Amino acid sequence: MRIGLQLLLGYFIIVAVAGFFVLDIFVQEVKPGVRRAVEGTLNDTASLLAQFAHHDLVNGTYHDGVLTDSSLQRAFQRVNSKPIGANIAGIRKNHNEYRVYLTDANGKVVFDSNGEALGQDYSRWNDVWLTLRGSYGARSTLMDPNNPESSVMYVAAPIYDGDRIIGVLSVGKPNLALAPVIQRSEHRILVAGAALLGIALLVGLFFVWWINRSIGRLVKYATLVSEGHPVTLPKMNSTELRRLAEALEHMRIRLEGKNYVEQYVHTLTHELKSPLAAIR
Repeated sequence: MRIGLQLLLGYFIIVAVAGFFVLDIFVQEVKPGVRRAVEGTLNDTASLLAQFAHHDLVNGTYHDGVLTDSSLQRAFQRVNSKPIGANIAGIRKNHNEYRVYLTDANGKVVFDSNGEALGQDYSRWNDVWLTLRGSYGARSTLMDPNNPESSVMYVAAPIYDGDRIIGVLSVGKPNLALAPVIQRSEHRILVAGAALLGIALLVGLFFVWWINRSIGRLVKYATLVSEGHPVTLPKMNSTELRRLAEALEHMRIRLEGKNYVEQYVHTLTHELKSPLAAIR
């Protein structure tokens, strides 16, 4: 294998391996990074809505232990009454993706924006159970046990009446809603990585061509010298190649001197043959 191809192969393998590990780290960090950012947003939203939910929990109208009329209920009815129609960096958003439920101090659901869990006991779910005990409450639950992508992230905030926790408000967002953002980020990273490898390959090809060209000039110089042609020392841009060229030039001069001595001795010997024969 030619030395240029060896250099190119080694260079490209190093760049490819380094690029693979860097891209793999970036891609692996996209999904948890986005979810951490969303969890922070859910925490802020839950803490804010908990302040409004205090009035509903204390002064709301109840029937069979659940709220029948509350400001939260009216707010969600208005939000869901018409599509949002937002275009966020090329990602279409038409409806509200939050699910909000409110529990009393015993963990019983008194309000659910989806209306699915009204009256149910949520005191054993981590978001409610931990929040009722004064800790940070959050959980991630699969809506479909057979689909690992169907998880929903919930973050809860306590509702205080003085120093006493009287309820929990939990805000959830399905991770499927984050899929377009994650996929777009991963796609951009992979495209950028492919472009980086392409540029690295072009740079490697240029350096290999430059090295092969310089070595080719030295080979041509050595070939012409060996054939006895008068040639001048080629100029090299690399220090190592320049030293190699100078060594070849020095060797050429030494060889020319040696050839001259050999030719001189041969001629002298030939000239002395006749006189020595006559003397003998």
